[in-house]
Amino acid sequence: MNTRNEIKPLGGLAEIMALQGPMLGIAALCSTLAAALGLVPFFIVAKMAVAIYATPPQLPEIHSLALAAIAAIALRYAFVSASTMLAHVAAFRILHHLRLQLAHKLGCVPLSFFSRRSAGELKRTLMDDVNQVESFVAHGFPDGVAAAVVPLATAIALVWVDWRMALASVAMAPLAIGAMTISTRGARSAYDRWLAIQDRTNASLLEYLRGIHVIKTFGLSAHRFGAFSRAIEDGLGWMEGYMRTNGRGYGSFGALLGSSLAVLVPVGGWLHLRGELSLEALVLFLVLGPQLLMSLLRLMFVWGNVARILAGNARIRAILATPDLEGADSAARPAHHGIAFRNVGFRYEEGGRDALRGVSFEAPAGKVTALVGPSGSGKTTLVRLVARFWDVTTGSVELGGIDLRELPIDVLLSQISLVLQDVFLFHGTVRENLRLGRTDATHEEIVAACRAAQAHDFILALPDGYDTMLGERGARLSGGEAQRLSIARALLKDAPVLLLDEATAFADPENEARIQDGLSILGRDRTLIVVAHRLSTIAAADHIVVLDAGEVQDQGEHAALLERSPLYRALWANQTDALGWSLDNQADASALDNMEVGR
Repeated sequence: MNTRNEIKPLGGLAEIMALQGPMLGIAALCSTLAAALGLVPFFIVAKMAVAIYATPPQLPEIHSLALAAIAAIALRYAFVSASTMLAHVAAFRILHHLRLQLAHKLGCVPLSFFSRRSAGELKRTLMDDVNQVESFVAHGFPDGVAAAVVPLATAIALVWVDWRMALASVAMAPLAIGAMTISTRGARSAYDRWLAIQDRTNASLLEYLRGIHVIKTFGLSAHRFGAFSRAIEDGLGWMEGYMRTNGRGYGSFGALLGSSLAVLVPVGGWLHLRGELSLEALVLFLVLGPQLLMSLLRLMFVWGNVARILAGNARIRAILATPDLEGADSAARPAHHGIAFRNVGFRYEEGGRDALRGVSFEAPAGKVTALVGPSGSGKTTLVRLVARFWDVTTGSVELGGIDLRELPIDVLLSQISLVLQDVFLFHGTVRENLRLGRTDATHEEIVAACRAAQAHDFILALPDGYDTMLGERGARLSGGEAQRLSIARALLKDAPVLLLDEATAFADPENEARIQDGLSILGRDRTLIVVAHRLSTIAAADHIVVLDAGEVQDQGEHAALLERSPLYRALWANQTDALGWSLDNQADASALDNMEVGR
């Protein structure tokens, strides 16, 4: 029984090509006519040989035949141009359609989809596999149709002229095919290894580029960066091994296909001397016979690419068949903007350990709720469950009394703004990055949000202010500046629910205080859920939830938690001790003395 995730590569490829079926059909017809016209000069050469060797030579007929050959060549190139143009237009339309579909799909799938696939694997599918489909549609399909139809028609015509010479024309084909079969044994497994190497190379290249500042800090190079270097060396080793084992087979295949004259000349000469084959037929077979096997070579080349294209198309369809993050198709709207966690359990992988267990609490509408706890306690996971980066394993998360899974995705996302500790800025201007969640924002609204996030002053100091190009991943900005832009972007969206995960982690104390003042003003009448390691920033929160190992240990206000929660008291004490740390401390001075002695 077929399921949604079962892929039929051949059917899928035919379905993709059907998007531009009429145009591809005309392109294939033009390619076939062009290939057929390419054979006309060979027939003309045979007739010209008879006219030349006639007694006396038939010069008028030679001139007529020469003009016919020129006309056939000109017409052939006209059909080649038409086929190329139509096939490329169809191919790029299909490429455009596939890329848009894949981009849309990646925006609809849950984050768990990306945790199961490397960046290199996804890059290969979105770029290399789609490009393979485009190349097949633009070149392989029209050429393949011509390579199949024209030799078949030519073979029938040659059999009609003389079946013995027709057999001699293809006599080397069984040997050539045998050599190819022997050389391609194990090709599928070898190709799978090659794909795995390419995935590793792509992933390590992306990692190398993203971590270039760390690599340069440690004085490394591409040659010395282990993962990248090994992937490149493995690719080189695979290619050398493949050529050693398969190169001779491919060479033998090509040589045998090109050696049909070794059979045609003696057989044709013998038949001609016996009077069983005319001069015109002999010349026809000598010039046209080798083209049969050379057309077979083209067909084998196209077919060899088809296996790779089908595999790539299967990967494309596997992505497109991935279920979207489910959202209800309903008119449900939240009655208010409070968030409630009802006995929430969550694990990142099926069969893995629980990241959350039995978590229950409420973040009231229009109030500030803070999540605190040691690293790994589940704070960030809870924030991302509200944004439906993942769905709960058990229990539910509610917005305004409605389970998030019962809300349409666009309705949910319109209610939420999110600021993560790991800020991502796109290649573009400051203004374009800020307007990401609200494209119609005015300049005055953008400036107001940036002032609240303490970003306006440093933006004005940039070369072109709000129109400054940031570079990839915001390369022109410091970590604190990028984070303030991210906060401004979230504020500009003006959503009723604001999720802040270590939103001020990179800010210095002075700017952090200013940002907190701005957030407190703009946070009025909004539901705020805040994750912070600096407890001083959330001491005034309306509600504080203390987490440990994925469970709620306690919840309440700051003063009450200090009295009754040992974990919260310990976290507060640790931060207080850290703030009071000083190099004037005798123990610290002694430690420094020991370090100096150690040198």
